[in-house]
Amino acid sequence: MLLTVNRFRRGSAWLVGLPAVLRALWHREYHDSRVILEQQGDLRYFSVSAHLQRNVVRGLIVLGFAFVSGFVALALFALLLVAGNAKLERSHHEIYEALIGSVSDSAEGGAQSIDREDMLALAQTIRERDIEIRRFVTSSATNLSAENTSLKARLDSSGLSEKAIKFIHGSAAIGGFGNARADSNNPLLRGPLSEEIAKNRALMDVLTALPSIMPLSDFSVASSFGIRNHPVTGRPRLHTGVDLLAGSSDEVRPAKAGKVVMARSYQDYGNTVVVRHERGIETLYGHLSSVRVKEGQEVGLDTVLGMVGNTGLSTGKHLHFEVSVGGYPVDPQKVIETAQYVQKSKN
Repeated sequence: MLLTVNRFRRGSAWLVGLPAVLRALWHREYHDSRVILEQQGDLRYFSVSAHLQRNVVRGLIVLGFAFVSGFVALALFALLLVAGNAKLERSHHEIYEALIGSVSDSAEGGAQSIDREDMLALAQTIRERDIEIRRFVTSSATNLSAENTSLKARLDSSGLSEKAIKFIHGSAAIGGFGNARADSNNPLLRGPLSEEIAKNRALMDVLTALPSIMPLSDFSVASSFGIRNHPVTGRPRLHTGVDLLAGSSDEVRPAKAGKVVMARSYQDYGNTVVVRHERGIETLYGHLSSVRVKEGQEVGLDTVLGMVGNTGLSTGKHLHFEVSVGGYPVDPQKVIETAQYVQKSKN
């Protein structure tokens, strides 16, 4: 019994918000009633139980409360609609005033009147131009996506590991490029186009940082990058660069502008020049017959680093050329071919 009373009290908590009269009717103690009707001398008795009276009264109270609540909700919704319409009208008025000012400024003397038909025609023109711009944005996103796919394929073919790519880019590896977005306040430049712009920017940052020319103007490859039998020891060993035989000229130039960090004899490489480029990329030029630069010197693509030679542990006159990223050697031919492809596509 106590549990039933508690449940009733919790279920009737909403009655607190009712007027005192309605609360009194809700809690009123009803008694069984009898209605007597007389018709042509006959008496008829109708009994109305206390339970029925209580349910009818409470039902009317609930219906009235629901009606009032619905009316209040509709009134609030109507007020919100009125406020929204007022805000929309103000916005339309501001746009109208801006269009009027724009057209008036372009008219002679700025005094030409603009009628409703002119405004409608101007609005239609703006709408058509907006549709054209949106089509152009969609087309640009599609074209940029295709270009990014091609650049990503080229980058994959360069032999650069994800670790090397991350080192060059200075943040996320290639898999994270597409998660970035280009910041823009223009809603037309958000969404897919923004993602493709950010991805293209990240890809180009990596690709344009790579060296793009070979150190000899005319050459043939004597030994490629990879595992080979060492020409002197005969044992299998990773060849960390490429061996180039000079053609018409022995002059060695840097594969990319940078700063000389080594210009001296170095271990088995003999006379060696190491140039440090941006984003942790370095190039090495070994077995030179002579060195023509100094450590700390800034060099460009036209600077002669030295001459092809046969110094160090070498079996013949040639240039040993290396490219490293973050201290890890990569295939110079593949890297330079990738960079050259990007330069051609930009041109």
